[in-house]
Amino acid sequence: MDSNDRIQTESNDEPVRKRIRTEPSPDNNPEEAVGISQFLSNNEGFDGIIKYRYSDFLVNEISSNGTVIHLTDLSCPEYDQHNSSPSIDIPLNEEIINRLKTLSKTHDKDIISIPVDNLTKEQRTAIHHFVRSIDVNLKSELINNSIQVTYQPIAHQVRRSTDQWPDKSKPYIKFVLYKENRDTMDAIQSIAASLNMNTSLFQYAGIKDKRGKTCQEITIHKVLPIKFKNINQRLPAIKVGNFELCQAPLRLGQLQGNRFEIFIRDIPLKSSEHIETCVNSCIEKGFINYFGLQRFGSRTLATQTVGKYLLRHDWSLAIDAILAYDETITHDWLRQLLNQWNKTHDIKTILDGTIPYRRSIEVDLLRGLQKHNQTDLIGALSCIPRNTRLLYLHAYQSMIWNKIVSRRLITYGMEILIGDLYINDINNDNQVSYVTEQNQKEIKLEQIVLPLPGYDIKYPLNDIHSWYRDLLNEDNINIDQMKYHVKDYSLPGNYRQFIVHPGDIEYRIVYYDNINDDPLHSDYDRLMKHEMNVPCEMKKYMGLILAFSLPKSSYATMALREILHRNESKLQTHHQEQQKQQQQDQSSSTNQTDGNQEADEEEIEDVIV
Repeated sequence: MDSNDRIQTESNDEPVRKRIRTEPSPDNNPEEAVGISQFLSNNEGFDGIIKYRYSDFLVNEISSNGTVIHLTDLSCPEYDQHNSSPSIDIPLNEEIINRLKTLSKTHDKDIISIPVDNLTKEQRTAIHHFVRSIDVNLKSELINNSIQVTYQPIAHQVRRSTDQWPDKSKPYIKFVLYKENRDTMDAIQSIAASLNMNTSLFQYAGIKDKRGKTCQEITIHKVLPIKFKNINQRLPAIKVGNFELCQAPLRLGQLQGNRFEIFIRDIPLKSSEHIETCVNSCIEKGFINYFGLQRFGSRTLATQTVGKYLLRHDWSLAIDAILAYDETITHDWLRQLLNQWNKTHDIKTILDGTIPYRRSIEVDLLRGLQKHNQTDLIGALSCIPRNTRLLYLHAYQSMIWNKIVSRRLITYGMEILIGDLYINDINNDNQVSYVTEQNQKEIKLEQIVLPLPGYDIKYPLNDIHSWYRDLLNEDNINIDQMKYHVKDYSLPGNYRQFIVHPGDIEYRIVYYDNINDDPLHSDYDRLMKHEMNVPCEMKKYMGLILAFSLPKSSYATMALREILHRNESKLQTHHQEQQKQQQQDQSSSTNQTDGNQEADEEEIEDVIV
């Protein structure tokens, strides 16, 4: 019996579960599996390699006021020093000052007591500022009519009282976060751990992908920049800077979009004549605003499948899907954990140390099952972070949206239909109206939106509405019952542009001699004045540097898909085939006389697999 079909039998107090059979992609095409099937243009397109290195993707956030965010300053301004009045004398004698300087150097556990019985509030404040001007790791507190000064690393200090804040009308600090090959949450967790803070104190407008060099704004409430002083030296691949005071925190979605600069590698030399045609076509027609493959995760049992079970309130199947064994998981410890769970369902043994303890969604869920005795499945699922649970639901919504868009293009092409939904302002998708006979000719295609299914949105007043109902019915989900008493599993819905036009497209062809050359200059490269000379004497390879702006939640990979007229998965397959052929050619040239050609090719095949 195949292991995927084996029924697990356990003790009477534990539910019997069945290992889930993964659903293969149609024709092994991951794009087709999530509804990505159409192109706007009929161009021939061209081959190339995208995301070969994380340095091939530069992303700069575009703020709500239209400013492209850049890292240009790594300094940490000491706002608190500027707050003290220069006209106030600091009532400290030389002995106290020397003791403070000595404490700063020796890091002793001494306590320096400064009497303040006869001092005004302004004088006491001036002393606090002066102490910190000597060393930010000197902590000063008012205790029993004296200021007590101790040495305590700033990362371990409790945040300072609000009466010392430099501008009470601006209680937040905003800074630029630059990161390389790390996603936003991972970077924030590293910063928070380094500063001994909770990650919930940080706010951001959007999450940037891991694979790239990205810049975005972050806010935090009443933490002075000086506390971040050592972050740039302490944390690899993370830089912070451009600190400023601001009035309010950032909110998710509070951005216009992102500016991308992308390097497409190893384009066939014969394709140079097609590049201009393909780019100009995207400028003219735009691209289909599909949700990209990143939305759906990389596991064999897809994220949207978990979302489907959650929306059906089939908690047991959702849990089984999250904990399903998957050979594609890169971490050995997690594969072992899931393998043991699917064989034994012995939570206690697993969590007590037979598998090394690590933090993950799966471990969180197992601890939830242990805590709720495997009877309260909703309670167990709630042990997974809320944002992660929402990602499952949104992935399912996104798949439905992609499939509706593809069917609309197949059925009606680029026609604007009576009953379609449209927005007047593409930067504000809250005001949605219907296309009528009276306004049909005035509406542009980029104004058309399609809903992500939910309980609080309008559907088109044409046959597209029934398409939504039919697709959801196929998954045993009632379109009229998407509101659930557990708020986390209710979907209000949203609207998304059908077609998007990239803004401010710039491009240039470059030649290079080494496949690993990096021609893109990130903000940090510019700050450090890194040399980015790419040798091209032989012109062995041709690449394309492409820059453009997209609105929030649009995927650069989908714009590239339209320009290259290739699916991302096909480009990856093409690259793998090229590598295989190159290895075979090399093997052939070095083994022509030894009679071992066939054996060497078999060995190469094993390496590729």
